[in-house]
Amino acid sequence: MSQPISLTALEDFIASRSVRLTPDLQQAFEDDRKSFLSKAARDIVLHSIIAYNLYFLLDICLLPKTCAIAAALHFLVVTPYFIVTGLILRRQPRLLVRDGMGSLFSVLVVAQIMIIYRLNTGLADWQYQYFAVMVVIYANISQMLDMRFALFATGLNGFIYLAAILTSPCPASVKICACGLFITAALLSLEAKFRIERGHKLHFLRRLRDRLQRHEAENAASRDALTGLSNRRHLDERATVIWLAARAPAMPVAIIMLDIDHFKLFNDHYGHPAGDHCIKRVAGAISSAPRGQADLAVRFGGEEFLLLLPGATQDIALQTAERVRRAVEVMAIPHEPSPTSPVVTVSLGVATGDTAASFATILAAADTALYQAKRAGRNQVVPPFMSVEKPPQKNRRAAV
Repeated sequence: MSQPISLTALEDFIASRSVRLTPDLQQAFEDDRKSFLSKAARDIVLHSIIAYNLYFLLDICLLPKTCAIAAALHFLVVTPYFIVTGLILRRQPRLLVRDGMGSLFSVLVVAQIMIIYRLNTGLADWQYQYFAVMVVIYANISQMLDMRFALFATGLNGFIYLAAILTSPCPASVKICACGLFITAALLSLEAKFRIERGHKLHFLRRLRDRLQRHEAENAASRDALTGLSNRRHLDERATVIWLAARAPAMPVAIIMLDIDHFKLFNDHYGHPAGDHCIKRVAGAISSAPRGQADLAVRFGGEEFLLLLPGATQDIALQTAERVRRAVEVMAIPHEPSPTSPVVTVSLGVATGDTAASFATILAAADTALYQAKRAGRNQVVPPFMSVEKPPQKNRRAAV
């Protein structure tokens, strides 16, 4: 799986003015255009079938001697291929299939034109081959093939066209004119194709940059700068979504409030830089607690944090709270002035209910439980989590 594309890397790539996308950007470019290109390719198939078979009228008018052969090639070979390709493109296949089959459109038509051309030997008949040049120009500019497939198709068309011209009995002047016209048309149409594709890629890169910038701005507005956890604004937004989505029936929900024990003493003793580092490490322990994307870890303010657990029962919430308490204690961050423990600890209050109650009601209950945990001696969960493996740890000292 490819790594997410960073805004910095994308801006550096745009500044480099490179036209060759990195593998990640190329994949993103293909994913972005896949639906559009498949629909466009289906439209081109339909238009090509109509235009190509109307072109058969020219065979009837200009080359009646080979009209039967032209009809067989039109209606038994090329048109069925167009139809089958159109049906496959409805499934939005991969680039290799989509552009691989699309590149054979022009090859089949050019081959058909040159076969009919070689079957006719009159002076006027030699002008028939110029229709192949029109096909190559149309394919390179209108088909929207990837540049690699356009080069492949043009090269194959050039081989078929030039081989038929150079081995034909037409005068040297006709051969020189035909070869020069084909090569010029191929180069100019490929240049136009290159410029069009480069414009599409640049437009995609700019749109992608705008999306990433918008995402970063939204992310910054919803994240705490120090810890990377969600902030109060994001908490309010998520709570609103949860409560609106679960009006009936009510959904279980739990809130865990916690703060760092005696953090002011820690800050006064070790200094504010150490305090910030402590908060970041505790936030790291908290960020590992959510069970999935539905859960939300929040820096509620200062040294206070919150976990919002939609769908969680009381047992799940208490287990989560105890896991956080142990994770912080195990980090063994020294806290010499703490009257509770020689290492940094946290107190946690848990409240559970459902969305029939308001978010503010459950939040107030969690805050009350946190206050009770502090009064009971800190470094504990209230209500207490009764583990069958290990009883709750007794506090070493009384709370102050």
